[in-house]
Order: sequence, then structure tokens, then C-alpha cells
Amino acid sequence: MTRVDEFNSFYTSTAAQVLQVTYAVSGDRQVAFEATVDAYRRAWRDWSKIRDRRPVAYVRTEAWRLTALARGTHLLRRRHEDDGDAALLDALSDLPSDDRRLITLMTLGDTDLEEASREVGVPAEEGIENVTNALSSLERALGQTIDEIERRLHGLSSVTEAFELPPSASVRRAAKRGRQRNTVLLVAASVVMILIGGFVVTEGDALATRETLPYREKIGAERPDLVLNAKNLGTDNLLTKQQVQSLDSERTWSITDTDDDVDNTKPYATCPTKRFADDDPVRVFVRTYRADGDDNERVAQAIEVSHSAADASAAYDRLVSWYSDCEHPRVQLVDAYTVKRPFGDFQILRLRSHRSPERTFTVGFSHSGTVTSTLVHEVDSSKGPDITAFANTLNESVSRVCLDSGGACTTDIQVTRADPPPTTTAPEFLGIVDLPPIGDIDKVWAGVDPYETGKVNPAATACDSANFASKDVESARSRVFVIPEATELPSEFGVAETVARFSSDKAARAFVAEATKRVDACPDKNLSAKVDQRVTFDGDTYVGTAWRLGFEVDADDDLVYYRMALVRRGADVAQVAFTPAGDYDIASSAFADLGKRAGQRLVYLD
Repeated sequence: MTRVDEFNSFYTSTAAQVLQVTYAVSGDRQVAFEATVDAYRRAWRDWSKIRDRRPVAYVRTEAWRLTALARGTHLLRRRHEDDGDAALLDALSDLPSDDRRLITLMTLGDTDLEEASREVGVPAEEGIENVTNALSSLERALGQTIDEIERRLHGLSSVTEAFELPPSASVRRAAKRGRQRNTVLLVAASVVMILIGGFVVTEGDALATRETLPYREKIGAERPDLVLNAKNLGTDNLLTKQQVQSLDSERTWSITDTDDDVDNTKPYATCPTKRFADDDPVRVFVRTYRADGDDNERVAQAIEVSHSAADASAAYDRLVSWYSDCEHPRVQLVDAYTVKRPFGDFQILRLRSHRSPERTFTVGFSHSGTVTSTLVHEVDSSKGPDITAFANTLNESVSRVCLDSGGACTTDIQVTRADPPPTTTAPEFLGIVDLPPIGDIDKVWAGVDPYETGKVNPAATACDSANFASKDVESARSRVFVIPEATELPSEFGVAETVARFSSDKAARAFVAEATKRVDACPDKNLSAKVDQRVTFDGDTYVGTAWRLGFEVDADDDLVYYRMALVRRGADVAQVAFTPAGDYDIASSAFADLGKRAGQRLVYLD
């Protein structure tokens, strides 16, 4: 069965049920519909990663997070939903979020207690206590027995069945175009901010009354209120100057400012467009530190306390996207790392500003319970702090807040290199933040919208003549990058990239081998051509080659140069071409690095 067939079967067999669960926890049919469709788009985007890892749980959780971005139900729409069970939905919305998720999963989601508790993130023993208390609350609120409430829950399908879910092909196309992101944000003003979840049938009757269940210690009553505790965070939860000093032990550090003003909107770092990623945080702190010396070395730590773990998770994703989508003149993403932890991984990015003086930014993102934390180190240098020392400091910043925020603390971390995080638009292509500086031009690169390549490949040269219109190519799209405000550059200057998926690894390998052979043989077959500065490169999952190609354009033997790279990752291929303009060129090593980044970005070609 092909990937497409697998996904089609999964979507067809589960979408109606996921929609019903999402409606039960959000209370708004339109929001539930939008969130469910968007969740499946995300599932297709990550299908190769989740296909063997309980994909239905992934979709339910994504739909829950999308509905949790909202702040309140659209009251006018609710009043007109006469066919909905408003009393039941209101009673559900009054329950704690974990309890609501457990009940909906166990009754509507076809999951057992253990699986539902794992999906919600609570121990099974705690889960049974929570759902027992929640069912008692529903009985009191609705004045009905458990059996009657269960029938009413299943009766919600009469509302969701009125929606016609889009065909699987439409979901996959929308995911491919990158439009799956932030769909529910378009209706955020009309959504109930509810944490949804799920819970399925245990041995015996999962909806048995409390008296029929075995006695368990009231651990649920002792569980801390995550939001309440996070509200109690204070400046004592911020990093001390001694902890920050580990980033540069040769310097003397001091705290320059500590700010807790929620209304302050000024960004504290280069790439973010706002000061805070959560639009409605409970509490915020920004503390800045400075080292002595003349290289402007500074650190900023920001903490955002959200209303829920789902809001904090969304803020975390938004923070990362601010840097992966960074569009500042001469700012380039250099490296990406993952900080592996038993309770959830963190990310670290290293960026460089090629302005004068050259400045390096090291940024770490962490999320613990209802708290999102960012750590930024900046210095006028081509080098930043040791990445392991930075990861340890980032983890210390989490340790100072995790107990109060409901997260999990650990000192067991491991730092590894990682693919860069996806860009918001066309993540399979190079991003603006990947492109190198050109000469002394202090303007921002810009990319046109990706388009179907067809028979004309803008990244091809006269030597390779690469054509992606063959029967072995399942898809091929191209994108062109220019610096539109740099009026001193000729119109032909720019970067062109084509990404393609072949029918198999073998077909992709053969395509690259044939194109490489033509490039290497080009000077012998075309006496006006010159090929030099050949660089091969590879990573854990990709391999590629970059060249400089010159062509005579007049009788004086003047050459026009191009740079071209071919990189393969499994069945996917990227071709990158750069057209210099006189002195406005980049070094062969820098272009090879661009080819490496193109190979990394191919991971998002879904």
C-alpha cells in the first residue's frame, strides 16, 4: 500500500469520529470542523513520522490544540445551533480540561483508560479518579444517570454528521501548499478555549458509577493547580547572574533590567515581531544580563505564563517560527540543535548577522507545563558560546520554573545537531533566513511563490540540462529568490531552486548521477565551458555536489559564471542555481553550505 493509500484509508476511517470528539470538547461545530480538517492536513505533512505511532492520537491532540488557541465561544452562533445539545456542552465545558478530555475519549474516541490517560498526560490511576469525579459532576449538573449521559454524548453525532468533510485528496493538496498552518486562528474570536482530550472503555464498564469502582487514594485532589502555581512565579524563578556566567566564565556579568509589564510590546531580540508569543499571557518576565568588555555581549531571558499547557505549546511553536521565518538584512541561520530530554525536547538555533560588526545570536526555546521560556545570547563575534554550556543554562532556566508550572524537571539532557525548523511558507524550499549575504548589500532577500516546474527548470544550466518532466518524477516545483531593493544588481542575479520527488530512491539516484556526469564532462563537449570549484558534501540523510560553471560570452574569452548544486535525500532531489553579478558572488564553501541546507529542507517535502 502506498503512502497516499495509507493516509486515505486512515482519513476515511477516523475523520468522522475525530470531528465528533473535537465538537464535544469545543462546543462549537464550525471550530471543531476547521480544527479537525487542519489536524489531518498536519498529519499528512508528518505522515512518514506518525504513520506507525498512533496517528489517530496525533490527530486528536492536534485538533485539541487548535481549538485551545481560542478565547471564547461565539455566543450568537451557539444560540442558533438549536439542534445541538447546549446543556450537555455547557456541562462539559465546566469540567477541568483533563477530565473533559478523558470522558470524551473514553465515550466517543474508542480508547481505553490507559491509552486515554497517556494521551492526556496523566497516570492511569489519576485518570480513573478524575473521570469518576467528572462523571459525578455531570450527573449532578444534568440530573441524569451515566447511561443517559452516554447516550446524549453519542447523540452529538447528529450535529457533526451534517458536515461534509473534504475528500482526502483536498486535504493532502492543502497540506502540500503549506496552508495547514493557523487555519483555526481565522476563527479564533469565535472559539471556546477548552482543553480537549479523550478516554476509552476499560475492562468492564468504563462508565460505571463511582460506587462500583475499586477504591483509590484521592491523588487527584492533591494534584497542583498548574495555572494557579504558574501565576505564583516570580523573579526568583529567573536565572541568576552566576548561572548566566557559565556562558562566558571569563567575564563579569550583571543584571541590567527585570521587566514584568504585560503591556510592553517592544521585542527584546532581533527576529521576533512581538515581545511575547502568547497574545494573552497570565504573567511575563524579561530579564537582561550584560558582560563587561567591548563586544556587547548580552543575554535575555523571557518567561511567558499561559492560561493552559496548550496555549504555552502554541506560544512555543510561534516563538520558533519567528526565527525560522526571520527576514532581517544579512541575518542567516547557521546551525540548529535539539536538546533531548526525557520529558520533551527543546530547540536551539544559532544565527549570524553579517553586518559590521558581525554578531552571533544563540537562541534556545523551552516549554514546561504552562510556561514558555526563551534564552537569547548575543555577542559581536563570529562565534557564540559553547553549545553544550548554552543547553545546560537553558535547562537550568526550565528547572527554575518547571515545578511551579506543572512541567517535568530533569538534568538528563543530550545535545545533537538537527534539521532547521520548518518555515511557515514552502518549508521544503530554502528559506529567506538560509540565504547568504551578498557583498555589501544591506537588503533582504525575497522569494516568489513556488510554482509547478513543468518542462522549464529555472535551476538548470547549459551543462547539466536537468529536466524534471520525466515519468519518474511524481512532483516538481520551483522557487526563485532575488533582492528586489538592491537596484545595483542586474535582473539576472538571483537564486533558483527546484525540488522534486521521484518514484523511488533508485530513480532519484540515477537522475543525479546522470546530471553529475554531464556536468563533469561538460568542458570536453563544450569548449566554451569551464567547470571548477567542485565540492562534495553529505549529512546523515543527504548527499550532494556543488560546482562553479563558466561560459565564454565573447571573443575576449570573458566568462559568465554560475554556481549550481545537486542534492538528494532518499527519493527527493533539490537543484540550486546561483547567478552572481561581477563582485557580487559568494565563496564556493558558502554555496556548498547552501546546498547542505537545501538537503536538510527536503525533509519537509510532503
